[in-house]
Amino acid sequence: MQPARQSITVATAGHVDHGKTSLVNWITGINTDTLAEEKSRGLSINLGFAYRHLAKTESADNTELTIGFVDVPGHTDFINNALAGIGSADFALLVVAADAGVMPQTREHLAIINLLGIAAGAVVITKIDKADADQVAATQQQLQELVTDTGFETVPVFPVSAQSGEGMESLVEYLEVSARTFTARPLPATRYPRFTVDRSFTVKGIGTVVTGTIIAGTVTSQDTLLHSDSGTTTRVKGLRRDQQGIDNAVAGERVAISVSLPHQQVSRGDWLLDEFLYHPAHRLDVRLQLLEPVKFKSGVSYHFYHGTAHQLIQIRQLSEESTDYYQLTSAEPIYANFGDRFILRDPACTRTIGGGCVIDSFVPRRGRSSSERITALRAMDQDDYPALCALLKLQSGGVDLRQFSRVRNCNPEGIAGLLSLLEEEQIPITRLEIGQDSVPIILYQPFLNDADQQILQELADFHQAQPSQTGVAEPALSKLVNFENSHLLFHAIIDRLVSQQQMQRTGTLLHLPGHKARLSPEEKNFLDQIRPILQDARFLPPRTRELAEMTGMKLGGLERVLAQARKSGNLIQVADNRHYLPETMLQLAEFTESLAGGKDDGFTVIEFRDQLGIGRNLCIEILEYFDRVGFTVRDGNSRYLRTSRENLFGKLRTGTTT
Repeated sequence: MQPARQSITVATAGHVDHGKTSLVNWITGINTDTLAEEKSRGLSINLGFAYRHLAKTESADNTELTIGFVDVPGHTDFINNALAGIGSADFALLVVAADAGVMPQTREHLAIINLLGIAAGAVVITKIDKADADQVAATQQQLQELVTDTGFETVPVFPVSAQSGEGMESLVEYLEVSARTFTARPLPATRYPRFTVDRSFTVKGIGTVVTGTIIAGTVTSQDTLLHSDSGTTTRVKGLRRDQQGIDNAVAGERVAISVSLPHQQVSRGDWLLDEFLYHPAHRLDVRLQLLEPVKFKSGVSYHFYHGTAHQLIQIRQLSEESTDYYQLTSAEPIYANFGDRFILRDPACTRTIGGGCVIDSFVPRRGRSSSERITALRAMDQDDYPALCALLKLQSGGVDLRQFSRVRNCNPEGIAGLLSLLEEEQIPITRLEIGQDSVPIILYQPFLNDADQQILQELADFHQAQPSQTGVAEPALSKLVNFENSHLLFHAIIDRLVSQQQMQRTGTLLHLPGHKARLSPEEKNFLDQIRPILQDARFLPPRTRELAEMTGMKLGGLERVLAQARKSGNLIQVADNRHYLPETMLQLAEFTESLAGGKDDGFTVIEFRDQLGIGRNLCIEILEYFDRVGFTVRDGNSRYLRTSRENLFGKLRTGTTT
């Protein structure tokens, strides 16, 4: 069961010296300016943090709630710090001094709030004790014009004085009501945990502590999370909210986490996240909203703010016809999910030029600007279920559920819910497992039916054109049907057709049930003569020249008959001068599976040679054949299984074709 949320995060926003820190101080009793330079200059430089605890109520579980404040600097020189604070807030207070009115950073901070999609908050007119009624009214009029057509158009306005306390009780009451409303909302239990770091420090007797905001999911004490920058895992040794130890915290809550990492290894902009979500992306496809027209220049770097991170990126529009979609490229990895908000600033970092939402972090290598890609991005640019439906009906290659889960931070419970909705709405799909890692793919049934029909028809046409051949190899069949998706998906579709007995495997050849190659009398006599020789030789068959001597055949004639036997599936050529019977190859495949032990366990050529008891060169020839047909894969000096022997070789025959 998802734990209840017990806090919200409120960020201040506004021009320098408009009273943001004094406002937070009045509400919480905490002065968030802690640096000596902040105190001497009378302005905020870094982020400041403070908390207000709400009294228990009769409702819900009588839990005490907390409002966490992030006081951001208003000076333009410290906009990087301000963006790190505003980026993870639920709620914003746009602060404007009555005696100064709307100023440049007021406008920029409001634009940032709007671009980040923060629509909950309030406008606070401070320092009303230093302004007359006309000044207050003028500031209110300025603000009314400023917030028109923004997410803050309908939020309440509070004229206050942090010096006299006038108006402050009404503001606090509104904040408390808002906090209870936010925390009462049900949280989805379908997200993996993500935590964005804004500070890292050490505490004597505890070790490294990081603070920040949980962006998604639930973090629980003793969880294991992955640190984005180092790629290493860390244990959550403890959790605290405003100095109070807690067992867990949920999305939207600001917490401190004690971690088993060196303090110097963690810094602002890093992420702690579930290991499944770890995907360092250097390209993102995004939907971008610009504050004014911008012509992005090739090779020019812009400032990108995401979570608490600040990075340099290059940007280009994906299509002249589609003005919303752009691609960001970064030399440093970005850890982003669908829907994440970001801010862009100009190359000189003097003004905010726009912001937007992440759409996809798995950017294809080819066709990145094609009309098909733009159509796919539009399909993705929706909530989870409509996006899944749209992609299914758009992509003949199906939807990779693992990739979909990573991009959209959707855990197994979430995926199960989406599949249930497909079933409820009677959207026909088939699920296939592809590749060595059994990646789950779901395909829209009409697409799969078309593929099945085309494959079976091409196979029938092949039999009619080549009656003397047992069948066609899988790669060749893929080319015949002009299959445009991955070879792993094609293999999974073939496996499904074989399991449904709509086609059969003989060795590495595919054929329709009941089809048998028509052998010439010469080939049949040759196979009758050669079979006992190869059976006796087993794993060490004679070379072609040796076979010619043993059978008394001329080398040229032997090679011609061997070629016919290969086409009919009665022999398998492993190397230029070595042939095996299909049943012997199955025995070698069984031996290889036994030696490997499993898909994750590798073996070397030396181990293969010692266990099999034949020469090293022949072992290499056998293993290279297995590599070519997709049974094994080489990684350095080791080999690993890519699929099972039955998936690739089927049930091999022990007799000749008639």
